[in-house]
Amino acid sequence: MSKLQWLFSGVFLASMLAGCAGMQEPSNAIHMRMDETASPSARQQKYPVSVRLVAYEDAREVSDPHQIGIATARVLGMTGRDIMLDKEVTKLVSASMKKRLSDDGLQFVDDDKAQFQLSGVVKMLSVDVKDRDYLNIAIESTLTETASGQVIWSGVVAEKQERYAGVMGNSKGDIAAFLTAGLKTISHKTSESILSVLMATRPELFGAAGVAKAAPGVTVYTAVSGVAAPAAMVSKPVAATGVLALTSEPDNVKVYVDDVYYGLTPLQAEMPAGIYQLRFELDGYAKSSEKVSVRLGGHTELKVKLKH
Repeated sequence: MSKLQWLFSGVFLASMLAGCAGMQEPSNAIHMRMDETASPSARQQKYPVSVRLVAYEDAREVSDPHQIGIATARVLGMTGRDIMLDKEVTKLVSASMKKRLSDDGLQFVDDDKAQFQLSGVVKMLSVDVKDRDYLNIAIESTLTETASGQVIWSGVVAEKQERYAGVMGNSKGDIAAFLTAGLKTISHKTSESILSVLMATRPELFGAAGVAKAAPGVTVYTAVSGVAAPAAMVSKPVAATGVLALTSEPDNVKVYVDDVYYGLTPLQAEMPAGIYQLRFELDGYAKSSEKVSVRLGGHTELKVKLKH
């Protein structure tokens, strides 16, 4: 192969890898995008409920608030063992919670005249890259009434996932996508539980009486007095996930779940119950798409055969 061909192949490979990694900053830290624009599925009409966000606190046992884990396997675009973010973990968590609750209809303001105040603690947030990728998040949140200081809702949401990154390893973009998906799950469960209690205790703000219900996967510490919370909210957490087990023919096929890269087959992941759009890709084979339903506490298996 000539020098020109070697140069061309190197440039082509670099461009392909850059595309897989997403738009990452040219540094060792992983770039996390904080998008404050409303999601396409956001509630268009806001409720007359104003919330002031107090930055979440970091209770993790780490020396640097940017650190999220350790890499003992290769991560493209990163050197060293420490997995670092380009921003503090608490800022990322605060932004994720604000976006989700805002999408669900609450109004966030920056002054003390807000009706409610949202605060919280990051108890655990880590992504470790070893033989597999391990995600572990536990976020405690508290909603209080500003005027009285009364706790309306307080609870913790935990999420654990693992995946096989494949023989090529991860890129910084893969890790960013893995963490982003986990934070979306955490903020969704938190918002669901907060809104159910808030609607039940302050029905006049929503135009109709709500019912406090158990949000799957949420351990509630405190709900406002006078509201009979279901037993599942204050005792053993309800299973909110199911297992998705994917195999393929041939192996080592790239798996995308709702356009988020999850790893290579064979792959097994614990996921929130719901319907997912899967995409399978492998060089030299035709792409394949499948829609699957992950059931609460269930084990969903799917085998895909790719065609040349």
